[in-house]
Amino acid sequence: MAHITLRVLHGADRGRVFSDLPTPVTIGREEGNSIQLNDERISRYHLKLQQDNDKIVATDLESTNGTKVNGEDIQVRIVRHGDMISLGRSLLLVGSHSDIDRRIAAIAAKHPPAAAGRAQELGERMRRIAEQHSDVIEDVSAVRSPLLPSGPPPLPERLSPAQSAELSELLEYVQNVLRDASEGAVMRANAEKVELEFSNWQAVLELQARLAELLRQIGEP
Repeated sequence: MAHITLRVLHGADRGRVFSDLPTPVTIGREEGNSIQLNDERISRYHLKLQQDNDKIVATDLESTNGTKVNGEDIQVRIVRHGDMISLGRSLLLVGSHSDIDRRIAAIAAKHPPAAAGRAQELGERMRRIAEQHSDVIEDVSAVRSPLLPSGPPPLPERLSPAQSAELSELLEYVQNVLRDASEGAVMRANAEKVELEFSNWQAVLELQARLAELLRQIGEP
């Protein structure tokens, strides 16, 4: 039996994480679904994720407003770690942090010369930056871990209600910018790139997911 993790990037349930759910998984606004989302634009039983051999297949359950995977309308589609599922006003990211890391590693392994060349070029640029005593990085195309070295910083403690509201507004702004970028992207079936390198794109989505989780923590007493 396959298991799947889904993280809510946007929508009323933003920041929720559904970890390691056994398939089949159904998503909808009705009780009785594996994942019940608070979204009036989602059908009562909207989407089903099920295992077929070693793949996960997403099937739209004849929903009213449809389902998109990586920006494309779908009826049936194989989904992979790092894919985005859009239904109603909600946006879901498929896979845990480690799931997506493994997919990135697998993609890099298929193109080792290109990956090595990018790493070498980045190393040379980093050395030039160090020599110039500058902290400006012109190209982070091969750097993922330094962007998120050990997770997000802890939330400030003993904030007043006004301070909490201000911090929430700031994080909301950042999250909306990232949401617009992700919703505007289209990744074709079986493609591994969008406008950016896949690893950088996933780094953006990881940041968005972490910000969504922080926003949910702020909103809950």
